[in-house]
Amino acid sequence: MVTGDRIGKLAIFAVLLVSACAGRAGADPAVAAVPFGPGEELVFSIDYGPVNAGEASLKIIDVVESSGTRCYRVENTIRSNRVFSALYRVRDKAVSHFSVSDLTTRYFSKRLREGEFRRNVEVRFDQAAHVATYTDGRRYPISPDVHDVLSATFKMRTIELLPGTSTHLSVHSSRKDYDLEVIVQGRETITVPAGTFDCYVVEPIFMGEGLFQYEGKLTFWVSADERRVPVQIKTKVKVGAINAVLKSYTPGVPLQPEGTE
Repeated sequence: MVTGDRIGKLAIFAVLLVSACAGRAGADPAVAAVPFGPGEELVFSIDYGPVNAGEASLKIIDVVESSGTRCYRVENTIRSNRVFSALYRVRDKAVSHFSVSDLTTRYFSKRLREGEFRRNVEVRFDQAAHVATYTDGRRYPISPDVHDVLSATFKMRTIELLPGTSTHLSVHSSRKDYDLEVIVQGRETITVPAGTFDCYVVEPIFMGEGLFQYEGKLTFWVSADERRVPVQIKTKVKVGAINAVLKSYTPGVPLQPEGTE
C-alpha cells in the first residue's frame, strides 16, 4: 500500500513541483520578471494506480516581509479523500517564503499529518551567512542561492527549457543540501481535466542521497507556454505508480519590475 509520505513527497516537490500584495517594506526592492504572481492557484488530483487518493493544491497567497526581504508566500496542501482516508489519512501543509528578486528561500515549514505520524518542521534561511536554522536551534551550512522544494519548483518555471538540456539547482531538505539536476527529456501534448497542453517532459534527479532515493523515477510535464505550469506528475514506486494531474488553474497577477507600468 502506498504511504502518505510518498504522496506527500511527490506533491510537495512538484505540485510538486505553484492581486493582493503587502507593502514594499524590506531590504530588497527589486522584482524578478516571472510568469506567476499572487493569486495563482493550481489544484491537482492524486491517483494511486486506478484509485483516486485525494487532492493537492499549490497557491501563491501574497507577498510578505520575511527576514527583511520581500517574499512570495506559497502554500501547498495535500488531503486524502474520504475513501483513501479510511486506509491512510493525509493532511499535510507546507509553506515557503522566497525572495521576489531571486526566488531563493528565506523560510520553509511543513506540517505532516499522515496516519498516526506527526511532524512539524520549520527552517529559517540566512542567505547572506549561508546558514539554515531549525526550530530546535541547530544550524546547518547551506549553499549560496539555495532553494527549498517549493521555491525550486517556481525557479524552474523561470528557466528556458530545451529538449536535451539540463539545469542544476541547490535544494535544502532534511538538514542537507542536495544537487538537483533537471533534465528536459522532450516535448509532448497531453490532456488532463484542466485542458489540453503542449508540454515539456522533465525529469528531476537528486545527485546522491535525496528525497526520492527509494521512490523510483519521477517525471513531470510542464506547459510549453510562457506560464510554465506543472500539468502532470508521475512516479513509479515499488508497489505501483502515483499520478497527479492538474484539475484547475487560476492565474495570478505577476509583480511588475521596478520602473515599469
